Amino acid sequence: MSSTNSSKNLFRTTMLCGVFAVALASGPAAAEGEVVFTSWGGSFQDALRSAMLKPAATALNVTVKEDTTNGIQDVRAQITAGAVAWDVSEQDLPSCETLSREGSLEPIDYSIVDTTGIPEDLIHENYIGFINFTKVIAYRKDAFGDNGPSNWAEFWDLENFPGKRGMHGKVNYNLEAALMADGVPMAEVYDTLATDEGMARAWAKLGEIAPEVTVWYRGGSQSAQLLRDGEVDVIHMGHNRVESVMGSGIDVAYAFDGGTMDIDCLLVPKGAPNKDNAMRLINELLSAKSQARLAMTMPLGPVNAGAFDTGIIPEETAIKINTYPSNYDKQLLVDPSFYVGQLGELTEEFDTLIQQ
Repeated sequence: MSSTNSSKNLFRTTMLCGVFAVALASGPAAAEGEVVFTSWGGSFQDALRSAMLKPAATALNVTVKEDTTNGIQDVRAQITAGAVAWDVSEQDLPSCETLSREGSLEPIDYSIVDTTGIPEDLIHENYIGFINFTKVIAYRKDAFGDNGPSNWAEFWDLENFPGKRGMHGKVNYNLEAALMADGVPMAEVYDTLATDEGMARAWAKLGEIAPEVTVWYRGGSQSAQLLRDGEVDVIHMGHNRVESVMGSGIDVAYAFDGGTMDIDCLLVPKGAPNKDNAMRLINELLSAKSQARLAMTMPLGPVNAGAFDTGIIPEETAIKINTYPSNYDKQLLVDPSFYVGQLGELTEEFDTLIQQ
């Protein structure tokens, strides 16, 4: 990335912080400093604010300011420009690992961040798991009734399931979906992608559906709007976003079967201006009660197993959470190591494919 583009991106970020950021004060007493947190925006960030950020601001007596991120390029732009504005950022797992390998992150201070209840494989030197989410096949009942596409083969089948398609506008999850659509068992997806033949098979299958996709969406809030407004009839999108559409009164359906389950993590960009408060905020966001409160606001999977033992999540809500035991094995757990080291190359090939 050129320094000119980096400066432009940083200026855009700074303007966003100044114009759109939400500051959460802890109360009438003077706050003990501030911390800037970034996530994906929309109804998802609204849920984070009410369930996690406001209680954290009060508990820590700090001002929590917010911004939105479009992904790894935003973090890189600030670091390249040498003017980091964010303290804690939520990113997808491959981006966290990539930034870590690039030396772009501060180490997590585990003398402050309590990892009780967090699976070992989500605890890393420079980042830590935050929430567990699944992208599912969701469809509008006014287009399909009760018999919409319920697996990847049906999503690809426009003859028997005609309708406008929406898919994630990044390579992540799409190669996996393509192989499942082509008949590869869920448990064999990454072994297949590890071979040249398997990769070619995935690209070929993705090439079949690409010309038929109405919208390649970029953000979760956009996916919800597309489904809500009927701009698509069936879409691969976050199950929590589908729940928000259902909550607005739109008759849609989804299931966890064949969903692509992934993890977002929390990281601290190298040079973050409020590093100590960043660690304190991360500790609050990962607490069992904080994670349980978010699950009560949105059906997202807590990474802290203690969330299900807090008494905050009743059974009728738990069954809608992707990490609930009866839902877990229906989903493909995304392997971040598949993308690390080749994400740029895969993204370039994917972008070329969907622009044809």
